[in-house]
Amino acid sequence: MGRPTTPYMNFARAHFSEYAIWIAMRQRCFNPNHAEYPNYGGRGISVCARWNRSFRAFYDDMGPRPVKGTIDRIDNSGDYEPGNCRWTDMKAQNRNRRGNNYLTKDGETLTITDWAAKLGIHPQTLRNRLKRGWSAEEALSTTKLVVKSDPVKGTFLPRER
Repeated sequence: MGRPTTPYMNFARAHFSEYAIWIAMRQRCFNPNHAEYPNYGGRGISVCARWNRSFRAFYDDMGPRPVKGTIDRIDNSGDYEPGNCRWTDMKAQNRNRRGNNYLTKDGETLTITDWAAKLGIHPQTLRNRLKRGWSAEEALSTTKLVVKSDPVKGTFLPRER
C-alpha cells in the first residue's frame, strides 16, 4: 500500500511547476548551503510569512505559471511577496538584474542591451565604447563607423556614416 495522500499534496502535484519554483525560492532565501543563498538570503532577501507557510497561498496570489514563465521580483532588493513578484520570461528577467548597466540619454534610461536594440547596433559595441572611456552621451550618439580600406596605402580608415 502506498503513502497516504492529502488534499495539499494532491494540489502540489497538480501544480508541480509552480511548486518547484516555490521550493527553490524558499531554498535561495533560507538555506545557507544553497549555491544561490549569498545572492538572496545572504543579501537579506526573504519570503513573506504568508508564502513561506503555504504553497497554496503562494499559488493563490501568483496564479498559474505561464509557459516558460519564471518568477521575477520587480524590486531586486525587495522580498518575495505579493506586489513585488510577477511571472515573466527570461528576456524580461535578464533585463531586471541588479548587475545590469544602465545608460541615460535625453532623460531616457535603458540597459545597454535595450539601447543597442533601439540604436540598431550590437550591445558589445556600446560596452567597448564605454570600456575605452567614452561618455554615455558619446557612446549613444555616435553613429556606426564604416571601415574603408585604402588600396594604395593598405590601411583602414574609419569614416563616420
